[in-house]
Amino acid sequence: MPLWYLIVTNVLYVGVLQPFALLHFLPFRRYLNAKQQKKIVSIWLLLFLLEVGAFTLILLDKPMAMLFSAYFSLGFITWVPQLLLCLCFTKKFWSAHIFILAFRAMISGIIYTFTRAFFLTVYPDRPFSDFFFWHILLYGAGVMVFFPFLLNFFNHFFEHFEEALTRRYWRYVTVIPVLIAGESLYLSIYDSQEVIFDLLLPRFILLIILILLLLAIRSSQAEVYKELRLYEKEHELQQQLVSAANYVKMSKESRARMEVIYQEKKQHLDRMLTLVEKRDRDGFMDYVEQLGAKFNQTKLPQYCQNVLINAALTVYLSRARELGIPVTTSIDLPRDLPASGDLSIVLSNLVENALIASQKQKPSRRSITVLALRQGPSLNILVKNMFDAPVPLNEDGLPVTHVKGHGIGMQSLARFRDKYEASVLCQSKDGWFLTYMQVPLAHLKDGEEK
Repeated sequence: MPLWYLIVTNVLYVGVLQPFALLHFLPFRRYLNAKQQKKIVSIWLLLFLLEVGAFTLILLDKPMAMLFSAYFSLGFITWVPQLLLCLCFTKKFWSAHIFILAFRAMISGIIYTFTRAFFLTVYPDRPFSDFFFWHILLYGAGVMVFFPFLLNFFNHFFEHFEEALTRRYWRYVTVIPVLIAGESLYLSIYDSQEVIFDLLLPRFILLIILILLLLAIRSSQAEVYKELRLYEKEHELQQQLVSAANYVKMSKESRARMEVIYQEKKQHLDRMLTLVEKRDRDGFMDYVEQLGAKFNQTKLPQYCQNVLINAALTVYLSRARELGIPVTTSIDLPRDLPASGDLSIVLSNLVENALIASQKQKPSRRSITVLALRQGPSLNILVKNMFDAPVPLNEDGLPVTHVKGHGIGMQSLARFRDKYEASVLCQSKDGWFLTYMQVPLAHLKDGEEK
């Protein structure tokens, strides 16, 4: 075989194996930041070139009769480097990779059986090695037919995999395709024309089983995700209740402080009268300032006219001030703002995240800014806090957390963005982490009515 023909064959052979190998990377991009994704792509391209080069050296000067069996054997290990690469970056999803690998093995076996049977049927008297190059192309076409369907399935399948990772559902369901793939792989090691034709009917039945299995998993998955959404909704409602309860508590404390001042009004009046009689102007002004400071302590901050949003902001920003974190606010929101319930939840989560992040900073490196202003037909919201450490972002541009029990706030932000067609930008810049959101006011009203 000429060298150029061998190289072209190797490029095609390694190339047709890449789409299924990408199933170990593409569904998990949301859990990787841009730097990690770029690194994986670079190493992946290097592995592709190394595999083509290694295959060329291994198969160089080999007789044609040996090439087919050599390619058949190499096909069982070609995917290993890519799998190990993805595992290095997404170790905690090892069970998901086993799940994908099982489906890859089954689909690959089905495609291989059907395509090889095609050539053996059309050209029964010629050795299969004569058509190996064309078999690679036909096999690659079969891979490209299945690839978009599998990618779409796995993208949805692992959308909430991180939150549902500890559920028994995932542990049990991943074992089923692995066992089926093991049986299918065992039969594939036999390489003869008789076995290929004997496998046609079992492989066709296996294909039907796979389709039914995918449908069953998708249905069960919908139930799992429904439960997750109910949990998240319950969390949001609980958050609103806690916020409202804290706001009521703060109001009662404010009223109690006011009642104390009211009960001491005679003492205050007597004290001011004494200072006036003594013509102590400076003492009188100091006492008035002290009394004014006490009155200010009885007042709750009024950040905006909207009751729900003002209550939510009051609770978290008051907590920030208690911790000595400087807070800057500029909020212009009307009383009758549409979707104020959803918006109060999103703002609560953003400010709470900023508060938690600020507590991890040195006292001199703490600051929170909250801006919410109407500009023309849009509502612009900015929440930022000082934060020195890098913040990983997923493919949607939202922060990724690997702490168990956290991340619901970002899911709430993502749903709000999708529901009201908002634009969201999260960015780390110059020692600050900021979240900027722009929401068309018309979409707020439309989304509320849905």
